[in-house]
Amino acid sequence: MARKTTKKKSTKRDPERIERNKRIAIGTALVIGATAVFVGGALGVGELDRKASELIVPGSITVNVNWPTNSRGEIWMPTLEQSHIEQLLSHSVRGGSALSLAPLQEAGLALMNTGWVDDVPDVRWTSKGVIDVHAKWRTPAAAIRIGTREIIIDWNRRVLPLDYAIGESWQYYFINADARLPSVGDQWVGTDLQDGLALLQRLQRENLLEQVAGFDLGKGADSGTLVIITKRDGKIVWGAGPGRERPGEQPAGVKIDRLKSLFSRTGLIDGGAELVEIHGADILFERREK
Repeated sequence: MARKTTKKKSTKRDPERIERNKRIAIGTALVIGATAVFVGGALGVGELDRKASELIVPGSITVNVNWPTNSRGEIWMPTLEQSHIEQLLSHSVRGGSALSLAPLQEAGLALMNTGWVDDVPDVRWTSKGVIDVHAKWRTPAAAIRIGTREIIIDWNRRVLPLDYAIGESWQYYFINADARLPSVGDQWVGTDLQDGLALLQRLQRENLLEQVAGFDLGKGADSGTLVIITKRDGKIVWGAGPGRERPGEQPAGVKIDRLKSLFSRTGLIDGGAELVEIHGADILFERREK
């Protein structure tokens, strides 16, 4: 009688099964926000951490960032700022345990302290054992000239960690801001600057910014009286901020129409004058005598 032989099972593990088990071990997300949620499925938290630690080397965690981009999909943030943020995030998660909450908290806090983001960033582990960072980035809106520097702010008047020499920021600028320079990430107070940004946005919507260089917010008795400064150094007295007109002052719509009329007739929004007032009952011009 022939002996029945039993085929010995291969000790070689199925690569697909190995990869599947790896994903099961680390396939949960830790999210930083108002609360942190940890879902481990059938595995206990302690067991999941232990298994993940076998697969991820603490101290060499990869961090992916959703860098801010323009309409063409290009990252607009200066390279030096990107490098600085990458170093901060790398340092903040260094030595953290795999899939633990601590590296996420540290990364989120580090990013918030840069002054570049609004709200708490979304920081989570991925199934590949890396950290993904998704933030709501603040975008540059304008520059405030203080002394010999241009300080960059966003549309909510938050100070960004960027400043340049006069004329080198490539931003529309404001001069004579009432309030003092706040710390990075803090809001620059003052209705004068708030009105100035509102005027900048209004001119942007009306496609009237091509010849504009900056804005004077006024000082002393003229504080809060906005003046548009053209690239040829002409001055256009706009008056109070859009929607905050003083008694006897023309509404913003009339002022816009006057700018468009001047451009249509002369090719210049300041009409070729050194000073033009568009906020009163009549348009007033002042030209230097040659």
